[in-house]
Amino acid sequence: MRWYVLKAVSGRENSCRDLIQTQLRGRKLDARVGQMLIPAERVTEVKRGKKVSTERKLYPGYIYIEMEPEADVLDTINSVDGVTGFLGADPRNPDPLTKDEAERIVRIATAQSPDEQRKELVQIPFKVDDRVKVKEGTFAGMEGVVAEINATKGELRVMITVFGRQTPVWLEVWQVEAAV
Repeated sequence: MRWYVLKAVSGRENSCRDLIQTQLRGRKLDARVGQMLIPAERVTEVKRGKKVSTERKLYPGYIYIEMEPEADVLDTINSVDGVTGFLGADPRNPDPLTKDEAERIVRIATAQSPDEQRKELVQIPFKVDDRVKVKEGTFAGMEGVVAEINATKGELRVMITVFGRQTPVWLEVWQVEAAV
């Protein structure tokens, strides 16, 4: 089996994958198709003061599929609602990925540990030297300047003046807002 790139309607990749699996199972062709991958990463954002974790597709509109490109398999996949075809010049003979490309996609799509490519990042709407006001916690109401950003943890190191001295304080991004 080789890896191929299937084009689907953006935003419907997961439902297309599920429909393809159902159709292949119904026609007893599922043995000719291996894995179907949709590489994605988890992103945590702060919305209305709360941390919200969402999944963001790395390659929107594409499904990576390991299969044997036989006519009945291709017809079944292409007949699924939301599928727009395979990458390649000839729809009856799609172009496979090279071995290196396939290994890279599998590595990205299956990465689990934080040391691998698929790290969970928090979207931080501040940058170093921005003035912020603490909304919540021990330092609520105080203002400071962002000195450091840790996107992986979703934290900011803010320099706050306490008793006339600059004090570094680590705060989660949802605990602060832009100072006016």
